Amino acid sequence: MVSASWKEKNMKRRTSARKAYSLFRPSARNLVLALDVASGTVLSAGAAYLMGTIVDGLASGGLAPGEMAARLAAFLGVSLAAALAKFALDDWLPLRANLRAEVDASDMAIDQLLAMPQRSFERHDAGHYLNVVNSAAFGYGSMSVYLNVNVVGCSIAVVALLGCAAAIDVLLVPVFLCGLIVYFAVNWVPMHSAGRLLMKMMPAREAWQEEVRRLVEEKRVAIAGGAEGFYLRRFEERTNAFRAFLRRHRLADATQATLPAAVSPALQVAALAACVALMVAGSMTLGSVVAAWQLFSLLQSPMADICSLVSFYVSCRPNLVLLRDHAGEAEEPSGFEALAADEKDLVARVDGTLWATPERGEEGKRLWTGEFEVRPGELVVVRGANGSGKSRLLDLVRGLSDPADLDGAAALSSDALHAAYLTYPVPVVPGTLEDNLLGAAADPEVARLLDLGDLPERAITDQPLNLSLGERQKLGLLRALSRPEPIVLLDEPLANLDVATSARICAYLVGLRGRRTVVAIMHSDDLDAAADRIYAIRNGRLTRL
Repeated sequence: MVSASWKEKNMKRRTSARKAYSLFRPSARNLVLALDVASGTVLSAGAAYLMGTIVDGLASGGLAPGEMAARLAAFLGVSLAAALAKFALDDWLPLRANLRAEVDASDMAIDQLLAMPQRSFERHDAGHYLNVVNSAAFGYGSMSVYLNVNVVGCSIAVVALLGCAAAIDVLLVPVFLCGLIVYFAVNWVPMHSAGRLLMKMMPAREAWQEEVRRLVEEKRVAIAGGAEGFYLRRFEERTNAFRAFLRRHRLADATQATLPAAVSPALQVAALAACVALMVAGSMTLGSVVAAWQLFSLLQSPMADICSLVSFYVSCRPNLVLLRDHAGEAEEPSGFEALAADEKDLVARVDGTLWATPERGEEGKRLWTGEFEVRPGELVVVRGANGSGKSRLLDLVRGLSDPADLDGAAALSSDALHAAYLTYPVPVVPGTLEDNLLGAAADPEVARLLDLGDLPERAITDQPLNLSLGERQKLGLLRALSRPEPIVLLDEPLANLDVATSARICAYLVGLRGRRTVVAIMHSDDLDAAADRIYAIRNGRLTRL
């Protein structure tokens, strides 16, 4: 039975996620940009009116040469102003706002990714998050500007053109409205078809992106293991599935893009015929017909833009759903809030059974059952075979797992949830050693003990990685031990180190007793003599030795 409080919290998260990626953002700035979008069309309507007066003047023969020259000059000036407004106000300023919105949306998605609890993060693969931060975020940024600026601006332009048509002859208004209705009706089906196909295509696209990532990151492993064929077969399978959806989506897009070009000439001919009929009836002059036909031609541009933008919105709705789900997952509780330790003299206490899978019983994978405790200032050693659950224990203490994996009780201090953590594999970023300290400063004593050689002067690359396994381990130790946190978690700190460096690091860790809390996963007994507690995982049991 779901509690009312949980439902209320879930509703708040959904509401917050909708606000984070709200589509409609009315503001004075957006209104000004929308007026900028409409300005080119409005000025072009003025040029059409001037052209009509010139035609009427020529037809009547009553215009003096000076007056005709003035009208021609006015027509030229307004036409040039319309062209300038089209480039500077209609195209460039909204484009700049679009670029800003795309990058801002991607930044927000990254912030939410970093804030996301680990159990929420592990629901999806890397391809999903690449899609969120790249395609979905940029699509949302564009969609937001299109709806708040371009669609509003085009709508203002349409209303202005209808007003100009009414000024010529009120009977032109229903003619123009019929053209609008037909134009939108013809485009409606392919617009929705493209949107539905994109929704169905998204899982295939994410699987393809994940396989691309795997090929890039594991190229060396694939070649070293002679597994190029295996990787290529997997990639081709994902590509074929993605291509099948993509082909249908591109066809729907092409249909939606082609229909306006096919419909527009027919609508223009129909509008011209209506204008001629009104002229024959004596309601319009020849100049009015020319002006009205120009106005209807101008109407094609905002109509096409609105249809294109609505189509873009329909096709991007799946991305909006993706982003809002992403924002909601970022706001989910980690589950560690309920594990806050009440005792001041406690770093961590775990008592129960830790599982590697959500499933329990025979269908699940049980790692170990037992008790584990750490007190401030202690040096604690954890040993066990590969895959026994040692790293999962450290992840639990650090708050980087799903607390629901533990059947039992746990109490963790806030310091434990923010501990310095040496993980495996050690992450590397291209740049200098300073860059790889990720914003921290190197502890001179730790740097000396690690004997970094030329590492401080070397340019570090990750594709290909130009660090040996030992150098990479030293980088991870320097990063973790230089941090100021009072608790340090070390996953196999001596891995890939030479004997002399291992001895110096062990002596350093022993010297931290009483000043900092250290929990180290070990495959040797190098720290046993100085350890306050030693735990071992054997045959599914976590016990203190």
